[in-house]
Amino acid sequence: MLGGALALACSGGGDKNTSSTNTATDKKDQPAKTETTTTDKTKSSDSASDANVFTHREGGITFEVPSGWKATPNGDNMTVASGDGGLQVVFWVPAENSFEDAVKDLDKEISKTVKNVKTVGKPTTDTHNGMPHYGESGTGDVNGATIAWSVDVLSARKPVIILSFAAPNLYEKNSADYEKLINSIKKIS
Repeated sequence: MLGGALALACSGGGDKNTSSTNTATDKKDQPAKTETTTTDKTKSSDSASDANVFTHREGGITFEVPSGWKATPNGDNMTVASGDGGLQVVFWVPAENSFEDAVKDLDKEISKTVKNVKTVGKPTTDTHNGMPHYGESGTGDVNGATIAWSVDVLSARKPVIILSFAAPNLYEKNSADYEKLINSIKKIS
């Protein structure tokens, strides 16, 4: 289940993991860039009817950002943050072209941002809205702060990595909106 792993990492236990987390701040350590668009009139748009729906063209997914949350395209990756900034989700397409290779190199991608990585529970493999899904979670340090993270890989048009992270005490406050975001992720044709 996509999104469940961050809750697991924040609670510190369990055996099921499947969500995302990332706090890239140094551009050289950020994930590869991928094209994202939004329907917001201030950004490139596919449809001005729903300002909170974003499309990650290269990855082949669309998702809805909860009201009050902020979506920030940065080149080809997209960072989505709760209104208080306590929970962040980063979407990007890795250099690897296959779902299997993206999963295999996940540790390398996570370590670009999260230091002192510790996993919680066992990774999961399942489907999310019809897309093959791999997820795992854990804890670590970002810029000296301890965080709970989860990472998900979806197989859409290309593999898409979704890294989510939060201070363990801030996850609960944002969990309902986070679940809405995660559940809204769909493959586009």
